[in-house]
Amino acid sequence: MSHPIHRRSPVLALTIAALCAGSAQAQETSQNAATSTGSEGGLEEVVVTGFRGSVNAAQDEKRAASGVVDVIKAEDIADFPDNNLAESIQRVPGVAISRDGGEGRSLSVRGLGPDFTRVRINGMEAVATTGGADANGGVNRGRGFDFNVFASELFNSITVRKTASADVEEGSLGATVDLQTARPLDFTDQWVVAGSAQGGYNDLSESTDPRLAGLLSWQNAESTLGALVSVAWSQRDVLEEGHSTVRWGPSGANGGFNAASTLPGYTVAQINASPAGNGSNWDQLLYHPRIPRYDNWQYEIERLGVTGSLQWRASDRAMLTIDALYSNAQTTRAENYIEALSFSRTGSAGGKPFTIIRDGVVNAQNELVYGVFDDVDMRIESRYDELETEFQQYTAAFEYQFTDSFKTTAFVGRSQSEFSNPVQTTITLDRADSDGYSWDYRANSREPVINLGFDPTDPAAWTMTNGVSDLRIRRNYADNEFTSTKLVADWTVVPELRVSFGGEARKFEYDSREYRRAVAETQTPTLTADQLRSLTTTLSALTGDPNYGSYVIPNYNAMVSQLNLYCDCVTTVNGQSIDLRMYGIENATARSNWASVQEDAYAGFVQANFDVPVGPITLRGDVGLRYARTKQDTLGYAAITNPNGSVDISPLRVEREYGNWLPSLNLAAELIQDVVVRFSAAKVITRPTLASLSPGGSLTILPSNRVYNTGNPFLDPTKATNLDLAAEWYFAPGSMLSVGLFQKDISTLSGTNIADSVPFSSLGLPASLLNGTNVQPGDLFEYRRVVNGDGGKINGFELNYQHQLRFLPGFLSNLGVLANYTYVDADIDYPGPGGSAPVSGPLTNLSKDSANATLFYEDERLSLRGSVSYRSGYVTAFAGGARESSTEEGVNSSLTVDASASYKVTDALSITLEALNLTDEFQDFYIDTDDRVVLYHNTGRQYYFGARVRF
Repeated sequence: MSHPIHRRSPVLALTIAALCAGSAQAQETSQNAATSTGSEGGLEEVVVTGFRGSVNAAQDEKRAASGVVDVIKAEDIADFPDNNLAESIQRVPGVAISRDGGEGRSLSVRGLGPDFTRVRINGMEAVATTGGADANGGVNRGRGFDFNVFASELFNSITVRKTASADVEEGSLGATVDLQTARPLDFTDQWVVAGSAQGGYNDLSESTDPRLAGLLSWQNAESTLGALVSVAWSQRDVLEEGHSTVRWGPSGANGGFNAASTLPGYTVAQINASPAGNGSNWDQLLYHPRIPRYDNWQYEIERLGVTGSLQWRASDRAMLTIDALYSNAQTTRAENYIEALSFSRTGSAGGKPFTIIRDGVVNAQNELVYGVFDDVDMRIESRYDELETEFQQYTAAFEYQFTDSFKTTAFVGRSQSEFSNPVQTTITLDRADSDGYSWDYRANSREPVINLGFDPTDPAAWTMTNGVSDLRIRRNYADNEFTSTKLVADWTVVPELRVSFGGEARKFEYDSREYRRAVAETQTPTLTADQLRSLTTTLSALTGDPNYGSYVIPNYNAMVSQLNLYCDCVTTVNGQSIDLRMYGIENATARSNWASVQEDAYAGFVQANFDVPVGPITLRGDVGLRYARTKQDTLGYAAITNPNGSVDISPLRVEREYGNWLPSLNLAAELIQDVVVRFSAAKVITRPTLASLSPGGSLTILPSNRVYNTGNPFLDPTKATNLDLAAEWYFAPGSMLSVGLFQKDISTLSGTNIADSVPFSSLGLPASLLNGTNVQPGDLFEYRRVVNGDGGKINGFELNYQHQLRFLPGFLSNLGVLANYTYVDADIDYPGPGGSAPVSGPLTNLSKDSANATLFYEDERLSLRGSVSYRSGYVTAFAGGARESSTEEGVNSSLTVDASASYKVTDALSITLEALNLTDEFQDFYIDTDDRVVLYHNTGRQYYFGARVRF
């Protein structure tokens, strides 16, 4: 199976869009929008509905705003067809998403990653947290919002605010994303009943995936009292498969290869050349995959979401709105790998020093792209996770108009996200000294041909041995809670000037916990051949490709039951004493994930909103000043070595406080008819990521992963000055052409990650932590920590084109096109390795190019849409030469193509067909500027067929 690497340009993305018919366009809605009203002469009102209506409504909001905003509108519950909310938002100019399990998880705006984007739901800041595969970031312990917690059907409006104003809470460098659920008095009808039912099919997993949504809204005849409830439920089975390497490393690392190795053109000394501490010879070393393997991941995803809203217009001057949102997302994930562990293993009894190279080919980048080996240690690695996120939020807002010119709004709210990963268990099976193993990357650098040299479906080929095999039992939890109170007043001084002012208090609490076994995870039962046969099963090649299946894996349920894996005790297996006790802060490898942060923010603002004539033009906008005071109380744990050599686990608590003055200005002027010019300037901050604030640290000791992580409670917030200049031409109804320039001058970049490879003995940790691990004090560890960086400038521009082609003849007048392109460039100064001079490099999670395009057709009955989304490659970790195996890690470009069609059978019933990821785009992770493959996975195409009703 061969797939090309996607290194496409945005121009290609736009070209493909022009050839598509259909879309999973996130802006799809049935919002009604009046385009003209009848006069006293009896002209009939013309109402634009469907997708065109949504485009018109979104453009009206964008045009009326003082700052730079983009809006997605949806009137009824069934109108966002994407798998989840992240995929809906990716259609906005400048927004790019990252995926996990074939679905969007987090987003970046104008090159700034998830931690720089703040999310508000129904007017209140919130954080939703979930867990993912390790390759996709694992458990979210930052400020970033995991959008895959929510079904897209729960929301009817999404606003992306790209410029700041004093009346909007601080905390974002990239954008503030406002999510709004439906409210009963938004509708014109007394009763609204809407719903959808769909059946999905994935061509890789061959699963059938149901999806249901419904909305019920009521209001009294006077439109003074209303109630609404909506529900969305979906279930999805996902198969993800491919190849991964767990990065590439130099051939001389981990003790080098066996001295009997032969490689044409190289001596043993050249093969086993060691990395120099100063990095002077890293470009001369030979590199190979550290753990080449085939991967098979299977997910079962279930989401339930419920929204509720009550509205009471007590009088012409008083309105009370109460909103509630509940979401529960549950996932089970089974990851299975068949891998060669030798190439990253150091040891006196096996591993790389015992592995013999029999033949091989090295390419021009010094990569061992073909190799034949003897005495290779093989492994089956099987991991099972159960994950759940429960999110709930309750808000109440009371508006009272004291006079015609003075109004106040009081707001209270609470949101809570509880993530739990109570089951995360990895069981390995091993096979030592396999002969005839080979890999070949020459024909396809992303999907090699791997020959194991034996039958992996035979249980007798594998063992589970104490001291060699792994039994990892880990439990993870992360909770986020917000409470917020606001009081805001608006005073219309004169018709051209409105002054708003107010204050707010927000409390944010974060708590993180992890539990692991008390002993080395290589303490496992040694099973007999008969036991192993009864406790294993065969993973079938689900897609017909034996590379991703047809090998023995542990039978998870049988292992748990017969070995009593979750007893949290010391048990006995075959006369062996196996310690299965679980510990949190006492465990050096789990300790850094024991952290809590309490953050109290108090803010006040004053803002003048104006709309004044200046000569022949009208100038509108806002100018304001916001002051925010932040109090942080962070708690973590660390191992403290006493003078007598004993080690205590001690809580470390740090309190700090800081304040920021944040001025902002937004100007908009219609210089000539239908042309709006905007200018915005603001000082903005983003507070440090949560996990990085912990004063504690953790140690990971595995054959494939040796890392020491520490936090920094004294991180400053990231500070920047943002400038925006934009021009928008609304040249026809529902049509627009705009260009925007922006700059973000970052003066302090909080939480810059730096890493050095250092011996364990240099970490300042007690040597007793290595007991039972087969790791020596002189072995290298990756030392990761976070510091305040120097920052840099982000520059970019956006192009946005929307055109409803009404001028075309006949049925062609029902066509329309939407297209946008964003370019971002940034070079950031990072602290140099070992305290050396700063190193300039790319900003992590920044794609220089992103583009979206949609071609649509819509008449009274038929609606067709086709869309593409493009994101260029981006760096996820920049080492600046601090690591011997790479200078950077990242993700290659992606291009996704979606389509949808609907046919209105009656005014109340529509039939729908949707297709997502039509090109079966692969997720492609790389390491180093040579583009060595780290992970190359696909999840297949997703189809949905169903019906929507509305009464």
